[in-house]
Amino acid sequence: MDPSNYPRTILKSPTGDITLTWIRTDDFQNYQPFFQVYGIVFNDKGEVLLIQEEGKWKIPGGTPEEGETGLATLKRELFEEADVTISKAIPLGVQRVDYPNNPNKEEGELYFQYRYVCLLDRLLAQTPDPDTGITNPRMFVSVDEAIEHAKWGKTGAAMFRDAIELWQEQK
Repeated sequence: MDPSNYPRTILKSPTGDITLTWIRTDDFQNYQPFFQVYGIVFNDKGEVLLIQEEGKWKIPGGTPEEGETGLATLKRELFEEADVTISKAIPLGVQRVDYPNNPNKEEGELYFQYRYVCLLDRLLAQTPDPDTGITNPRMFVSVDEAIEHAKWGKTGAAMFRDAIELWQEQK
């Protein structure tokens, strides 16, 4: 895989540049190690769920616990962060993270984040996230609004475009 053929965003950090590359794939086997899993959750109107953490809007997701699969991580994080359950999760793609000088030695300098398209099952009453004790504000927005709120550059825009295409195929 030549990452230069895919949408990329370069983030500036105090420890050096971080290159994010979006790769649309439904086969996560070749993309290891993975350290984060996120869901693009669609309601029946085609709107995307966003949550707010530390003043920033994002799609819900997080880090796997010991021995947890990507799908198990996704379901747990959606419940903990956003108080939603899903009826279906479809692999959408991976975000490749090239992070030379990464201070988190566990992750290393190259790792992946999995992305799924999810179909909302239930929107539950909000409760505090067990990891932070904070109840995350949430909202459903159009895909265009999600791109605007998340502000993830070329990789984010490509991911959201791919997500809406896959969601429409599932209808």
